Amino acid sequence: MSTPHKMIPRPDELDAEFYKATVAAQTLCMQHCQECGTWTHPARYYCPNCSSDKMAFDKVTGRATIHSYTVSHYTVDPAWKPFVPYVTIVAELEEGPRVVASARGITPEQVAIGSPIKIVIEVKSPEFAIFWAEPAQGVA
Repeated sequence: MSTPHKMIPRPDELDAEFYKATVAAQTLCMQHCQECGTWTHPARYYCPNCSSDKMAFDKVTGRATIHSYTVSHYTVDPAWKPFVPYVTIVAELEEGPRVVASARGITPEQVAIGSPIKIVIEVKSPEFAIFWAEPAQGVA
């Protein structure tokens, strides 16, 4: 399943850098402090741990657990109507940061806090990607 979105956001500033790094790597990237090693999201100009400005966007494993979720039973967006009900997940990456992703292959009946998942990307443009949360079976 790919996203039904036809309108693609145009992120700016640090968000643009985050998405460009993710698209270029063809996998999820997170901001990483080059001084103390802290991973952070959303992107910041300075490390929240040591205040360094030496930040880079590096690949992450994509391995995560479900921190929270919501099940949408209604949508005002006509493109999403065939997918109702659908699950939106707050995923906690093994590196620490949390990201929001749409569930793919996880039904409202299957979703559970603490379950292992894998975050994968779907490139929508050279400057934007959608995040999907998939079941962790077979994750290396």
